[in-house]
Amino acid sequence: MDRKSFIKKYIAIFIVAIIGVVILSIMVKYSVEGETNVPFKISKIMIISTAGGTEKEESTTKWNLKLLQSNDIYIDIIKNKNYSEEEIIDKIIIDNFKIERKPIQGNVNIYKPNTGIFNNKEEYKIDNELVYVGDETSNIENLKIANQGGLILFRCVNENLGNYISDVDEEIKHDGTILGKIGLSNEEIKFSISFDIRVELKSGKKYKAEVEAKMPSGNLIEEGTTNYQINENDIVFKR
Repeated sequence: MDRKSFIKKYIAIFIVAIIGVVILSIMVKYSVEGETNVPFKISKIMIISTAGGTEKEESTTKWNLKLLQSNDIYIDIIKNKNYSEEEIIDKIIIDNFKIERKPIQGNVNIYKPNTGIFNNKEEYKIDNELVYVGDETSNIENLKIANQGGLILFRCVNENLGNYISDVDEEIKHDGTILGKIGLSNEEIKFSISFDIRVELKSGKKYKAEVEAKMPSGNLIEEGTTNYQINENDIVFKR
């Protein structure tokens, strides 16, 4: 091979290598930052944590409560003002639920809202997915979200934490402090879940974000109720 051919060969290899590096950097950037201009985005995810108990039937004591710890997850979906085209929400799907960290005490179940509140019955348990359908206005009871953005929610419950039995207390608070009465610690009830948020539009466009939520936040045993939020910058949508 003459010198001229040798130089051309290595110039070609160099160019291919540069193109490969550029493509790889674009892929890495996309995996971290996702879509830069989505039609709808999540302004925040708020998680409010507390605890309580349900009265056991045919109790012979003043208080005989089966204790649980609940976490209400509010997801605020808003229209992106920087997106110039007109889009309409067809549905919002929450799925691919995984318990990333199990609590030391209790077991975790996920529930959809019922008549604007939560009822921890088997019929409201979410096994696979939770679907909010786009409509003219939001209606949480009927699992509808306004087609230009709105609020959706679901609940994660750590159940079977134990029983609180007493004839002494005149009053009790149905919040996190009741868990301390049976000797539970914050560390024993902490857990985390992950899930996907899918935004499907009438135009056929689809976006997905993966979210991980750690619950409950703070010192629930002493404070009774705690909350924290996952901000917009921590939520990445991809096609």
